[in-house]
Amino acid sequence: MMMSNVVRTTTKMVSPFLVTYSIYIMIYGHLSPGGGFQAGVILAVSVILLLTAHGHVVMERKIDESQFKMIEVAMGVGILLLVSGGLLFGTMFYNYVDRGTFGLPFSGGFIPIFNILVGLKVGAGFMVVYYALTRWSEDD
Repeated sequence: MMMSNVVRTTTKMVSPFLVTYSIYIMIYGHLSPGGGFQAGVILAVSVILLLTAHGHVVMERKIDESQFKMIEVAMGVGILLLVSGGLLFGTMFYNYVDRGTFGLPFSGGFIPIFNILVGLKVGAGFMVVYYALTRWSEDD
């Protein structure tokens, strides 16, 4: 079921801001409250808004569920590689990436990279769950 023109237009206007805010939280999550999980949820909400406003049939032509599954698997592998990278440097789960100047985006070593990977994994995971729960509920 497609929503009204007002809802669809508003959703198109709000979603880019949600994606931008999600990216901001992913990058600056170690400097302020927030991080990968919160950013991933906001990212998924922006896509869910578009899916809800425009209907599954219209949006599935542009966004396929398999893309989200691939992103989730790739980010999971990336997290495993990043975390296990400490083994190569002899420091289990230690922040082995050089930490820059305090207060800058990449001052947290691998924590911002970890936040980005977790954010994308959580966002893709929420989308896979959303597709699974709504697969048979719409008939538009």
